[in-house]
Amino acid sequence: MKLRAFAPLVLAALLAAFAVGSGTASAAPAAAPLAASTTATSARLQIGVQFKGMWSDYSDTQRRAVLDKLAAAGADSVRIDVSWAMLQPDSRDSFSAWGVGFVDKVVAMAVNRGLTPLITLWMCPDWANGGRGDRALPTDPADFGRIAQWAGARYKGKVGAWEVWNEPNDNDFMRGADPAAYVRLLKAAYRGFKAGAPTTPVLFGGTSYVDTNWVAKAYAAGAKGYFDAMGTHPYQGMADARPELPDDGTREVLDHVRVLRALMVKYGDSAKKIWFTETGWSAHANAVDQPSWSRGVSATTQANYLVRMLRHVQANYPYVSHVYWYTERNQATGDPHQDNFGLLKRDLTPKPAYYALRDYVRDRDASTARVAAPTQVQRPAVRLLAATARVRPLLGRGGSPV
Repeated sequence: MKLRAFAPLVLAALLAAFAVGSGTASAAPAAAPLAASTTATSARLQIGVQFKGMWSDYSDTQRRAVLDKLAAAGADSVRIDVSWAMLQPDSRDSFSAWGVGFVDKVVAMAVNRGLTPLITLWMCPDWANGGRGDRALPTDPADFGRIAQWAGARYKGKVGAWEVWNEPNDNDFMRGADPAAYVRLLKAAYRGFKAGAPTTPVLFGGTSYVDTNWVAKAYAAGAKGYFDAMGTHPYQGMADARPELPDDGTREVLDHVRVLRALMVKYGDSAKKIWFTETGWSAHANAVDQPSWSRGVSATTQANYLVRMLRHVQANYPYVSHVYWYTERNQATGDPHQDNFGLLKRDLTPKPAYYALRDYVRDRDASTARVAAPTQVQRPAVRLLAATARVRPLLGRGGSPV
Protein backbone atom coordinates (compact mmCIF):
# COMPACT_ATOMS: atom_id res chain seq x y z
CA MET A 1 0.00 0.00 0.00
CA LYS A 2 1.51 3.34 -0.99
CA LEU A 3 0.18 5.10 2.09
CA ARG A 4 3.12 5.66 4.45
CA ALA A 5 1.00 6.44 7.49
CA PHE A 6 -1.71 3.82 7.01
CA ALA A 7 -4.30 4.01 9.79
CA PRO A 8 -5.22 0.44 10.80
CA LEU A 9 -8.81 -0.51 11.43
CA VAL A 10 -9.70 0.06 15.04
CA LEU A 11 -12.29 -2.47 16.05
CA ALA A 12 -13.82 -0.46 18.86
CA ALA A 13 -14.50 2.52 16.62
CA LEU A 14 -15.88 0.36 13.87
CA LEU A 15 -18.13 -1.60 16.17
CA ALA A 16 -19.70 1.69 17.13
CA ALA A 17 -20.33 2.46 13.48
CA PHE A 18 -21.78 -0.88 12.41
CA ALA A 19 -24.27 -3.24 13.99
CA VAL A 20 -22.95 -6.64 14.96
CA GLY A 21 -24.21 -9.09 12.35
CA SER A 22 -24.74 -12.78 12.23
CA GLY A 23 -21.46 -13.34 10.36
CA THR A 24 -23.23 -14.81 7.34
CA ALA A 25 -24.17 -12.76 4.29
CA SER A 26 -26.53 -13.87 1.55
CA ALA A 27 -24.85 -15.71 -1.27
CA ALA A 28 -23.31 -13.56 -3.97
CA PRO A 29 -22.96 -14.68 -7.56
CA ALA A 30 -19.70 -16.34 -8.48
CA ALA A 31 -16.97 -13.96 -9.63
CA ALA A 32 -15.15 -14.31 -12.89
CA PRO A 33 -11.76 -15.85 -12.14
CA LEU A 34 -8.68 -13.65 -12.18
CA ALA A 35 -6.61 -16.18 -14.05
CA ALA A 36 -2.91 -16.46 -13.32
CA SER A 37 -2.18 -18.23 -16.58
CA THR A 38 0.90 -20.41 -16.73
CA THR A 39 0.77 -20.93 -20.47
CA ALA A 40 -0.79 -18.66 -23.06
CA THR A 41 -0.42 -14.89 -22.91
CA SER A 42 -3.72 -13.04 -23.04
CA ALA A 43 -3.84 -9.99 -25.30
CA ARG A 44 -6.26 -8.31 -22.91
CA LEU A 45 -4.59 -6.59 -19.98
CA GLN A 46 -6.73 -6.97 -16.86
CA ILE A 47 -7.32 -3.65 -15.13
CA GLY A 48 -8.18 -3.23 -11.47
CA VAL A 49 -8.41 -0.45 -8.90
CA GLN A 50 -7.53 -0.41 -5.20
CA PHE A 51 -10.76 -0.15 -3.18
CA LYS A 52 -10.45 0.71 0.49
CA GLY A 53 -13.93 -0.58 1.15
CA MET A 54 -12.92 -2.15 4.47
CA TRP A 55 -11.79 1.18 5.90
CA SER A 56 -13.82 2.92 8.60
CA ASP A 57 -14.13 6.24 6.72
CA TYR A 58 -16.56 4.70 4.23
CA SER A 59 -20.33 4.50 4.57
CA ASP A 60 -22.27 1.78 2.75
CA THR A 61 -23.79 4.43 0.52
CA GLN A 62 -20.31 5.59 -0.47
CA ARG A 63 -19.13 2.02 -1.01
CA ARG A 64 -21.99 1.38 -3.42
CA ALA A 65 -21.45 4.69 -5.22
CA VAL A 66 -17.72 4.10 -5.71
CA LEU A 67 -18.16 0.52 -6.89
CA ASP A 68 -20.87 1.65 -9.31
CA LYS A 69 -18.46 4.21 -10.75
CA LEU A 70 -15.63 1.71 -11.06
CA ALA A 71 -17.91 -0.76 -12.81
CA ALA A 72 -19.13 1.99 -15.13
CA ALA A 73 -15.52 2.83 -15.98
CA GLY A 74 -14.99 -0.78 -17.08
CA ALA A 75 -12.66 -2.01 -14.34
CA ASP A 76 -12.31 -5.78 -14.22
CA SER A 77 -11.36 -6.08 -10.57
CA VAL A 78 -10.91 -4.33 -7.24
CA ARG A 79 -8.11 -4.96 -4.75
CA ILE A 80 -9.40 -5.05 -1.17
CA ASP A 81 -7.21 -5.30 1.92
CA VAL A 82 -8.63 -7.54 4.65
CA SER A 83 -7.33 -7.63 8.22
CA TRP A 84 -6.84 -11.05 9.79
CA ALA A 85 -7.04 -9.25 13.15
CA MET A 86 -10.57 -8.17 12.31
CA LEU A 87 -11.64 -11.73 11.49
CA GLN A 88 -10.08 -13.41 14.53
CA PRO A 89 -9.41 -10.74 17.16
CA ASP A 90 -9.49 -13.04 20.18
CA SER A 91 -8.12 -16.50 19.38
CA ARG A 92 -7.37 -19.05 16.67
CA ASP A 93 -10.56 -20.89 17.60
CA SER A 94 -13.05 -18.01 17.32
CA PHE A 95 -14.26 -15.54 14.73
CA SER A 96 -15.83 -12.10 15.01
CA ALA A 97 -19.38 -12.37 13.66
CA TRP A 98 -19.26 -8.67 12.85
CA GLY A 99 -15.87 -8.88 11.14
CA VAL A 100 -16.80 -11.88 9.01
CA GLY A 101 -20.14 -10.31 8.12
CA PHE A 102 -18.42 -7.08 7.12
CA VAL A 103 -16.05 -8.88 4.74
CA ASP A 104 -18.96 -10.89 3.35
CA LYS A 105 -20.84 -7.68 2.65
CA VAL A 106 -18.02 -5.81 0.91
CA VAL A 107 -17.07 -8.83 -1.22
CA ALA A 108 -20.71 -9.22 -2.25
CA MET A 109 -20.96 -5.53 -3.13
CA ALA A 110 -18.04 -5.88 -5.54
CA VAL A 111 -19.09 -9.22 -7.05
CA ASN A 112 -22.66 -8.06 -7.64
CA ARG A 113 -21.30 -5.25 -9.80
CA GLY A 114 -19.14 -7.55 -11.91
CA LEU A 115 -15.92 -6.56 -10.13
CA THR A 116 -13.83 -9.58 -9.19
CA PRO A 117 -12.05 -9.05 -5.86
CA LEU A 118 -8.33 -9.54 -5.35
CA ILE A 119 -7.99 -9.83 -1.57
CA THR A 120 -4.79 -8.89 0.26
CA LEU A 121 -4.87 -10.81 3.55
CA TRP A 122 -2.60 -9.39 6.22
CA MET A 123 -2.49 -7.63 9.65
CA CYS A 124 -1.88 -10.04 12.53
CA PRO A 125 -4.04 -10.30 15.69
CA ASP A 126 -2.26 -9.81 19.00
CA TRP A 127 -2.87 -13.36 20.19
CA ALA A 128 -0.90 -14.75 17.22
CA ASN A 129 2.33 -12.77 17.71
CA GLY A 130 2.54 -11.96 21.40
CA GLY A 131 1.04 -8.50 21.03
CA ARG A 132 3.79 -7.12 18.80
CA GLY A 133 1.38 -5.16 16.61
CA ASP A 134 -0.59 -5.99 13.47
CA ARG A 135 2.40 -5.47 11.15
CA ALA A 136 4.44 -8.21 12.88
CA LEU A 137 4.17 -11.74 11.50
CA PRO A 138 2.60 -14.53 13.55
CA THR A 139 4.86 -16.54 15.83
CA ASP A 140 3.57 -19.72 14.20
CA PRO A 141 2.98 -19.40 10.42
CA ALA A 142 0.54 -22.32 10.67
CA ASP A 143 -1.95 -19.92 12.28
CA PHE A 144 -1.91 -17.85 9.10
CA GLY A 145 -2.26 -21.03 7.07
CA ARG A 146 -5.44 -21.88 8.97
CA ILE A 147 -7.06 -18.49 8.33
CA ALA A 148 -6.00 -18.77 4.68
CA GLN A 149 -7.73 -22.13 4.35
CA TRP A 150 -10.86 -20.79 6.02
CA ALA A 151 -10.93 -17.69 3.80
CA GLY A 152 -10.21 -19.65 0.63
CA ALA A 153 -13.09 -22.02 1.31
CA ARG A 154 -15.55 -19.32 2.43
CA TYR A 155 -15.00 -17.09 -0.61
CA LYS A 156 -14.35 -19.77 -3.20
CA GLY A 157 -16.01 -18.71 -6.46
CA LYS A 158 -16.27 -15.09 -5.28
CA VAL A 159 -12.70 -13.94 -4.63
CA GLY A 160 -10.67 -14.18 -7.82
CA ALA A 161 -7.19 -14.21 -6.27
CA TRP A 162 -5.41 -13.97 -2.92
CA GLU A 163 -2.36 -11.84 -2.16
CA VAL A 164 -0.18 -12.85 0.80
CA TRP A 165 0.52 -9.68 2.84
CA ASN A 166 1.20 -6.17 1.60
CA GLU A 167 4.67 -4.82 0.78
CA PRO A 168 6.53 -7.38 2.90
CA ASN A 169 9.89 -5.82 1.96
CA ASP A 170 8.97 -2.59 3.79
CA ASN A 171 9.25 -2.41 7.59
CA ASP A 172 6.24 -0.07 7.62
CA PHE A 173 4.09 -2.99 6.53
CA MET A 174 5.95 -6.12 7.67
CA ARG A 175 8.08 -5.64 10.76
CA GLY A 176 11.65 -6.68 10.09
CA ALA A 177 11.04 -7.06 6.33
CA ASP A 178 12.86 -10.41 6.54
CA PRO A 179 12.51 -12.34 3.26
CA ALA A 180 13.13 -15.71 4.93
CA ALA A 181 10.40 -15.03 7.51
CA TYR A 182 8.09 -13.98 4.70
CA VAL A 183 8.73 -17.22 2.83
CA ARG A 184 7.73 -19.20 5.91
CA LEU A 185 4.47 -17.26 5.95
CA LEU A 186 4.05 -17.63 2.18
CA LYS A 187 4.41 -21.41 2.33
CA ALA A 188 1.80 -21.74 5.07
CA ALA A 189 -0.54 -19.36 3.27
CA TYR A 190 -0.19 -21.10 -0.09
CA ARG A 191 -0.94 -24.51 1.38
CA GLY A 192 -3.91 -23.07 3.25
CA PHE A 193 -5.42 -21.21 0.32
CA LYS A 194 -5.01 -24.20 -1.96
CA ALA A 195 -6.67 -26.48 0.60
CA GLY A 196 -9.64 -24.10 0.71
CA ALA A 197 -9.82 -23.11 -2.97
CA PRO A 198 -7.48 -25.24 -5.11
CA THR A 199 -7.92 -23.30 -8.37
CA THR A 200 -7.84 -19.73 -7.01
CA PRO A 201 -4.51 -18.00 -7.79
CA VAL A 202 -2.24 -17.06 -4.88
CA LEU A 203 0.08 -14.06 -5.31
CA PHE A 204 3.48 -13.28 -3.85
CA GLY A 205 2.79 -10.11 -1.84
CA GLY A 206 3.38 -7.01 -3.91
CA THR A 207 6.70 -5.43 -2.93
CA SER A 208 7.27 -1.74 -2.38
CA TYR A 209 8.79 -0.78 -5.74
CA VAL A 210 10.27 -3.51 -7.98
CA ASP A 211 12.58 -4.83 -5.27
CA THR A 212 14.46 -7.54 -7.15
CA ASN A 213 17.17 -7.82 -4.49
CA TRP A 214 14.60 -8.67 -1.84
CA VAL A 215 12.69 -11.05 -4.13
CA ALA A 216 15.98 -12.83 -4.96
CA LYS A 217 16.52 -13.43 -1.24
CA ALA A 218 12.99 -14.79 -0.99
CA TYR A 219 13.69 -17.16 -3.87
CA ALA A 220 16.91 -18.25 -2.14
CA ALA A 221 14.86 -18.95 0.98
CA GLY A 222 12.55 -21.30 -0.93
CA ALA A 223 9.72 -19.17 -2.34
CA LYS A 224 9.57 -21.07 -5.64
CA GLY A 225 6.52 -23.28 -5.86
CA TYR A 226 4.50 -21.31 -3.30
CA PHE A 227 2.85 -18.65 -5.46
CA ASP A 228 1.02 -18.61 -8.79
CA ALA A 229 1.90 -15.05 -9.84
CA MET A 230 4.37 -12.41 -8.72
CA GLY A 231 3.08 -9.19 -7.19
CA THR A 232 4.94 -5.89 -7.31
CA HIS A 233 4.23 -2.17 -6.82
CA PRO A 234 6.16 -0.35 -9.55
CA TYR A 235 5.85 3.26 -8.44
CA GLN A 236 8.40 5.69 -9.80
CA GLY A 237 10.98 6.74 -7.19
CA MET A 238 10.95 10.18 -8.76
CA ALA A 239 7.21 10.29 -8.25
CA ASP A 240 6.41 12.62 -11.14
CA ALA A 241 8.52 10.68 -13.66
CA ARG A 242 6.91 9.49 -16.90
CA PRO A 243 5.86 5.84 -17.07
CA GLU A 244 8.22 5.03 -19.96
CA LEU A 245 11.37 6.06 -18.07
CA PRO A 246 14.11 3.48 -18.89
CA ASP A 247 15.46 1.28 -16.11
CA ASP A 248 18.37 2.91 -14.29
CA GLY A 249 19.32 -0.25 -12.41
CA THR A 250 17.39 0.63 -9.25
CA ARG A 251 14.13 -0.76 -7.92
CA GLU A 252 12.45 2.65 -8.19
CA VAL A 253 11.67 2.62 -11.91
CA LEU A 254 8.70 0.82 -13.44
CA ASP A 255 10.89 -0.52 -16.26
CA HIS A 256 12.89 -2.48 -13.66
CA VAL A 257 10.16 -5.09 -14.11
CA ARG A 258 12.37 -6.46 -16.90
CA VAL A 259 14.92 -7.44 -14.25
CA LEU A 260 12.19 -9.01 -12.12
CA ARG A 261 11.13 -11.06 -15.13
CA ALA A 262 14.74 -12.18 -15.70
CA LEU A 263 14.98 -13.22 -12.04
CA MET A 264 11.83 -15.30 -12.37
CA VAL A 265 13.19 -16.95 -15.52
CA LYS A 266 16.44 -17.73 -13.68
CA TYR A 267 14.48 -19.58 -11.01
CA GLY A 268 12.34 -21.49 -13.50
CA ASP A 269 9.21 -19.35 -13.16
CA SER A 270 9.06 -18.07 -16.73
CA ALA A 271 5.49 -19.35 -17.11
CA LYS A 272 4.20 -17.23 -14.22
CA LYS A 273 2.74 -13.78 -14.73
CA ILE A 274 3.57 -10.55 -12.96
CA TRP A 275 0.76 -8.49 -11.45
CA PHE A 276 1.12 -4.78 -10.68
CA THR A 277 -1.08 -4.89 -7.57
CA GLU A 278 -0.47 -1.16 -6.99
CA THR A 279 0.83 1.68 -9.09
CA GLY A 280 -0.15 5.26 -9.79
CA TRP A 281 0.65 8.98 -9.64
CA SER A 282 -0.60 11.59 -7.18
CA ALA A 283 -2.09 14.84 -8.51
CA HIS A 284 -0.94 17.81 -6.42
CA ALA A 285 1.23 20.91 -6.57
CA ASN A 286 4.87 20.70 -5.50
CA ALA A 287 6.79 22.85 -3.05
CA VAL A 288 10.12 24.29 -4.16
CA ASP A 289 12.01 21.68 -2.11
CA GLN A 290 9.54 18.81 -2.64
CA PRO A 291 11.24 15.42 -1.96
CA SER A 292 11.55 13.26 -5.07
CA TRP A 293 9.42 10.41 -3.68
CA SER A 294 6.49 12.76 -2.97
CA ARG A 295 6.42 14.85 -6.12
CA GLY A 296 3.00 15.30 -7.70
CA VAL A 297 1.69 15.91 -11.19
CA SER A 298 -1.26 17.89 -12.49
CA ALA A 299 -4.66 16.21 -12.71
CA THR A 300 -4.35 16.25 -16.49
CA THR A 301 -0.90 14.65 -16.37
CA GLN A 302 -2.17 12.03 -13.93
CA ALA A 303 -4.79 11.03 -16.48
CA ASN A 304 -2.26 11.09 -19.30
CA TYR A 305 0.24 8.96 -17.37
CA LEU A 306 -2.44 6.42 -16.47
CA VAL A 307 -3.23 5.71 -20.12
CA ARG A 308 0.40 5.87 -21.23
CA MET A 309 1.35 3.42 -18.49
CA LEU A 310 -1.33 0.93 -19.55
CA ARG A 311 -0.30 1.19 -23.20
CA HIS A 312 3.37 0.89 -22.30
CA VAL A 313 2.75 -2.24 -20.23
CA GLN A 314 0.61 -3.80 -22.94
CA ALA A 315 3.22 -3.12 -25.63
CA ASN A 316 6.41 -3.99 -23.76
CA TYR A 317 5.75 -6.46 -20.95
CA PRO A 318 3.67 -9.40 -22.23
CA TYR A 319 4.36 -11.22 -18.96
CA VAL A 320 2.42 -8.57 -16.99
CA SER A 321 -1.21 -9.67 -16.97
CA HIS A 322 -2.89 -7.39 -14.38
CA VAL A 323 -2.48 -3.73 -13.41
CA TYR A 324 -4.20 -2.17 -10.36
CA TRP A 325 -4.39 1.60 -10.11
CA TYR A 326 -3.84 3.08 -6.67
CA THR A 327 -6.40 4.28 -5.66
CA GLU A 328 -10.16 4.71 -6.06
CA ARG A 329 -10.73 8.07 -4.32
CA ASN A 330 -8.73 10.81 -2.68
CA GLN A 331 -8.03 10.51 1.04
CA ALA A 332 -8.07 13.07 3.84
CA THR A 333 -4.90 12.45 5.88
CA GLY A 334 -3.53 15.97 5.48
CA ASP A 335 -0.57 14.74 3.42
CA PRO A 336 -1.01 16.17 -0.10
CA HIS A 337 0.92 13.33 -1.72
CA GLN A 338 -0.89 10.49 -0.02
CA ASP A 339 -4.27 12.16 -0.40
CA ASN A 340 -4.39 12.66 -4.17
CA PHE A 341 -3.83 9.32 -5.93
CA GLY A 342 -7.57 8.83 -6.43
CA LEU A 343 -9.54 8.42 -9.63
CA LEU A 344 -12.28 10.27 -7.75
CA LYS A 345 -12.16 13.32 -5.52
CA ARG A 346 -13.06 12.96 -1.87
CA ASP A 347 -16.68 13.87 -2.65
CA LEU A 348 -16.65 11.11 -5.34
CA THR A 349 -16.60 13.58 -8.22
CA PRO A 350 -14.63 11.98 -11.10
CA LYS A 351 -11.19 13.38 -11.85
CA PRO A 352 -9.69 13.43 -15.38
CA ALA A 353 -7.96 10.12 -14.58
CA TYR A 354 -11.34 8.44 -14.09
CA TYR A 355 -12.54 9.50 -17.54
CA ALA A 356 -9.19 8.52 -19.03
CA LEU A 357 -9.52 5.01 -17.61
CA ARG A 358 -13.10 4.73 -18.83
CA ASP A 359 -12.18 5.83 -22.35
CA TYR A 360 -9.15 3.54 -22.45
CA VAL A 361 -11.27 0.52 -21.52
CA ARG A 362 -13.93 1.41 -24.07
CA ASP A 363 -11.32 1.76 -26.81
CA ARG A 364 -9.65 -1.49 -25.74
CA ASP A 365 -12.91 -3.42 -25.75
CA ALA A 366 -14.04 -1.94 -29.04
CA SER A 367 -10.71 -2.88 -30.63
CA THR A 368 -10.95 -6.40 -29.22
CA ALA A 369 -14.48 -6.76 -30.56
CA ARG A 370 -13.41 -5.65 -34.03
CA VAL A 371 -10.58 -8.18 -34.08
CA ALA A 372 -12.82 -10.97 -32.79
CA ALA A 373 -15.78 -10.31 -35.10
CA PRO A 374 -15.90 -12.86 -37.96
CA THR A 375 -16.25 -11.68 -41.53
CA GLN A 376 -19.75 -12.53 -42.71
CA VAL A 377 -20.84 -12.96 -46.34
CA GLN A 378 -24.63 -12.85 -46.66
CA ARG A 379 -26.61 -14.20 -49.58
CA PRO A 380 -29.14 -11.77 -51.17
CA ALA A 381 -32.13 -13.46 -49.54
CA VAL A 382 -30.52 -13.18 -46.10
CA ARG A 383 -29.75 -9.50 -46.64
CA LEU A 384 -33.38 -8.87 -47.64
CA LEU A 385 -34.62 -10.66 -44.53
CA ALA A 386 -32.26 -8.68 -42.33
CA ALA A 387 -33.38 -5.42 -43.89
CA THR A 388 -37.08 -6.06 -43.39
CA ALA A 389 -37.24 -7.95 -40.10
CA ARG A 390 -38.29 -6.24 -36.90
CA VAL A 391 -35.66 -6.85 -34.25
CA ARG A 392 -36.78 -6.81 -30.64
CA PRO A 393 -34.37 -5.18 -28.18
CA LEU A 394 -32.24 -7.52 -26.13
CA LEU A 395 -32.85 -7.53 -22.40
CA GLY A 396 -29.89 -7.22 -20.09
CA ARG A 397 -29.24 -9.50 -17.19
CA GLY A 398 -31.25 -8.73 -14.08
CA GLY A 399 -30.21 -8.68 -10.48
CA SER A 400 -30.00 -5.94 -7.89
CA PRO A 401 -26.70 -4.92 -6.36
CA VAL A 402 -26.27 -5.08 -2.65
